[in-house]
Amino acid sequence: MANEDISLQPEYGNVEKTESQKTDDENFKKDIVEYYKGDTNIASKKMSDLGFTYLYEKGDFVTAMRRFNQAYMLNSKNADAYYGFGTIFFNLGAMGKAREQYDKGLEFDPKHSKILTDYGTTYLGDYYESLENGKGNSNEFLTKANEYLEKSFEFDKKDSNTIYKLSIVKMYLGDCKQAKELLKKAKKMDNLNITESYEKELNEKCN
Repeated sequence: MANEDISLQPEYGNVEKTESQKTDDENFKKDIVEYYKGDTNIASKKMSDLGFTYLYEKGDFVTAMRRFNQAYMLNSKNADAYYGFGTIFFNLGAMGKAREQYDKGLEFDPKHSKILTDYGTTYLGDYYESLENGKGNSNEFLTKANEYLEKSFEFDKKDSNTIYKLSIVKMYLGDCKQAKELLKKAKKMDNLNITESYEKELNEKCN
């Protein structure tokens, strides 16, 4: 679908739009900026927020991508637009492309903790895959995952998702004390992603 529709490609595929598409864009921008009283930044944020609503609550990747593109069109420096692009690739399992979009978002907001957490998670996924395939660079992926999750935690110490994933990474790095402390924090925050299998693995590795 994306090959036939530039609205389904990040940044509209960075291609020259037709005159009809340009007219549609101008009409859209005029209406929505007027609705938000001339503030393109707020309008852009609303579009990126709407994109995540379609992505997470409805599982509608198509509409989500179009909203992220509208957010980008309104403000090309909106880090959440690139976070949205990257998150779609992340959910499709295209980790390399996800990281490309995350890098763009971090250029505009280096302290974007959610981007940093998901960036680290892509490397955690690569770590699991490397173990399954017997590749020798698994420790490199783990180090990268730790680096990005640590950065995210530095900027936001109240995100239970970051705390939980950092606990997992610390366990694999052999830092049992930190892994247990972080898991305890995540549980106090009622993180619903914590699995019994992880708690069991942590107890086995860190007796």
